[in-house]
Order: sequence, then C-alpha cells, then structure tokens
Amino acid sequence: MPLNGTKPRTRLTREESRAQTRATLIAVGRRHFLRYGLGGAVAEKIAEDAGYSRGALYSNFDGKEDLFVAVILEEQARHLNVFRSLLKEEPSGKKRLKKMRDAIADLMTDHDWIVLRAEFEVGALRSERIRQSFVEVHRQQLRDGSELVRDLLRSPEVTSKLKPDDFITVIINLAHGLAVTQRILGAELSQKSTRNLVQSLIDHLISSA
Repeated sequence: MPLNGTKPRTRLTREESRAQTRATLIAVGRRHFLRYGLGGAVAEKIAEDAGYSRGALYSNFDGKEDLFVAVILEEQARHLNVFRSLLKEEPSGKKRLKKMRDAIADLMTDHDWIVLRAEFEVGALRSERIRQSFVEVHRQQLRDGSELVRDLLRSPEVTSKLKPDDFITVIINLAHGLAVTQRILGAELSQKSTRNLVQSLIDHLISSA
C-alpha cells in the first residue's frame, strides 16, 4: 500500500475503458449537437473536447452520424427508465396515469429533447442512413410506449379511446410538432400553454374513473 495510505487506483479493463470513452464522447457529442446541430457539429472537434484523438472517435463510432444516433438512443433509454420508474412506484391506476401524463408533457416541452428530436427528423429527411436509424428508433418507441400504456390499462380505473400503438403514435407526433412550433414562436405560444395542451390531448385520449 502507498505510504499516504490511499488505495492504488484500479486499472480499467479494456471493456471498461472502451465504455468510458463511448460515454464521454456521447456526452460531449450531445452538447455539440445541441449547439451546432447535426450538420454543424464537427467530429474532430467533438473528439478534441472530449479529450480523445480523432481515431478514438472513429474506433467507437462509424462517424458523426453514428455518434448522433447513439446520443438519441441514450436519451430514449433515459426517458423510458423515468416512465417505468413512475409506474413502478405508484400502485393507484388514477395516480399512475396522472404521473405519466405530466411526465409526457414535461418531456415534450423539454428544450434539449425538442432540438435533438428535430435534428433527428431533419437528418432522416436528408440521409438514408439516418432515416433507417429513425425508423428503427420509432419502432422501438412504439414497442416501449405501447408496453407502458398496456401496463396503465391493466387497471380497471383507466380506459383509452385508442389502441396503445395508436395512442403513442399520436402523442409522439402531434405533441412533438406542437412543442417545436412553440420553440419557434416563443412568447406567442408559451411553454406553459403548450404543456397544458399536451396534457389536454392526453386527457382526451386516455382517462381514469
């Protein structure tokens, strides 16, 4: 043991080091994509700001577009964990629905997610490779979201006017489109008003006794 009594640092395994590198690149990439957009972000600058070489980025990702998709996937996973935790912690069907509704409204009016999602959509329109990733992510959103809605509907207190897949499709597209418009209009359509509209849309489609 060293004389100062501190334990020697454990050397990371190759897999741990790689995972740490990917996590750092994704975090820094996220900041760059939010600030410069997918088109304006530069892979080499992302690697530099993350403290790695250009080669390190390309050894972990196929390129800037691949890194961007990794950012989106991490966001999706984080959001899904939040929703699952909300449902797991609350036994009451009525309260679970309210928590889910409020969480969806929060997500759909979150600045960072609005920007990243909009960049993803634009990228999908311009790049076939990103379009394919968008399709895969969208399908996963439907699967995950439908699972959450079906979980809600297991309670006799909760009823829906739409099938779970259709409900998620409406929420993802209509609520996000409204949120993007709000960000563009600014004070003309407040964030609070947008959030209330998203909540009202959800209340119209799914309700509790």
